[in-house]
Order: sequence, then C-alpha cells, then structure tokens
Amino acid sequence: MIRMNGQSSTVRPRRLPQWLADQIEAEVVRAAAPAGTKLPTEVALAKDYDVSRQVVREAARLLEDRGLVSISPGRGMTVAALGMDVLVDRYQSVLRRDRAGFSELMHMRQMLEPEMTAEAARRRTGADVNAIEQAVDAASDATRDFASCLDADMEFHRLVAVATRNRFVVAFVEPINRVLRETYTDPTGYLATQPATIEEHRAIARAIRAQDPAAAAQAASTHLARVTCDAPVLVDADPTDRDERS
Repeated sequence: MIRMNGQSSTVRPRRLPQWLADQIEAEVVRAAAPAGTKLPTEVALAKDYDVSRQVVREAARLLEDRGLVSISPGRGMTVAALGMDVLVDRYQSVLRRDRAGFSELMHMRQMLEPEMTAEAARRRTGADVNAIEQAVDAASDATRDFASCLDADMEFHRLVAVATRNRFVVAFVEPINRVLRETYTDPTGYLATQPATIEEHRAIARAIRAQDPAAAAQAASTHLARVTCDAPVLVDADPTDRDERS
C-alpha cells in the first residue's frame, strides 16, 4: 500500500477535490507504484489530508476519470494499468499546474530526442525522407492556418520517430504530440514561431537525408532549445486560466 504524505502541499485551493486528486497522483507517481497497488482507505485519506470523506470520494472519481486508479467495492482504490490515455493525462496534469511543466517536458525532449533524431538518420529509408520533407513543406504552405500548420508540425515529429524503426520511440512521441496539441492554444503565438520552426525542421530533414547522425542530433538540439525559449509565446502564463475558459 502507498503511504501518503498529507503535508506534501500546504496550499489548499477552493476546489478541494481537484487539489486532493493532484496530491494523490503526485504520491503515486513519486512511489512509482505498479498496477494493482492499494491506496489508503477513504477514512485514512480524509484524516491524512484533513478533508471530508465526501471530498475524498470526489477526488477518487477524478482519479478514476484520469485512468490513474480503479475503484471496486471492498477493495477501494488501486493503481490502474498504464495506457496511452493515462500517460497523456499525466503529462497534462503536470502542464496544467504551471508553465514550469512545459519547461520540464521540453527538458525531457532535449535529453532524448537528439539521439532519436540521430537514429532516424542512421536507419531512415528513402520513403521516410520523402515523407519527412513533405511534412515540412506542408507546414510551410500553411503558415497562416493554425490547425493545418500544427498538424504538419506534429506529423513531422511522428515521422522522424517512425524512421528510427523502433516502436518504443514512436510510443514515446505519440503522447507528447497529443499533449502539445492541447498546450498550443494560442494561434497567434504559435504561428509567430513557425518560420523558425520550419527552418529548423528543414535542417533536421537535411541531416536525416544525408544520413549524418551528428548533424541530425545537433539540429534537433538547436530546435528544442529555441522552442523552450519561446515558451512565453507558446504557452499561457497561467494554465489554470485556460482550464476556466474551457
């Protein structure tokens, strides 16, 4: 059973069920709890976090909706098996809290994607290169069309992942793309960054075509570093405001 730290956050907003669900989720992630792990009882959680049992029940429903826990009579809450939707929800729950979540996501990408791009340069086929370049061209042709440009942007990264010939890499990129689609909500800010993005994507595509892993990794690093710096343009300063508007 996971032990909960009821003092993990002293900030208690008005929406207590949402707050409690976030606290429990953070503890589950921190503990790296495997599927089937039992969570404390409703009574224990109410005591640990100094909330009513009704708040615990509402938080449990939120966690179930996120796919984080399963609720069954007699067993209470247990950690659910991790699927794609659950992974996306976990990413989104971090990004909803503050802009720092976006910086952390980009840091993770900076750690992993340059090597992924280098592997794409090593293993790509001619068809891969053509598809990647077509995605860049599609974005270039849609710099005034937010939805089409975003589609081409996400497709570019998916195709680079496919070119690695590694299904785990594709599985890594897919939830990130889904999260970014929901994070980039300001068409004006997003489209303002696209000239730089398109040129950086072209540099990545050229390196992949040339089968130059070092150049591909460097081009990916340059791109991701610039996107991280553009966070004030790409991401709302207060993601909770976005939640309220939706």
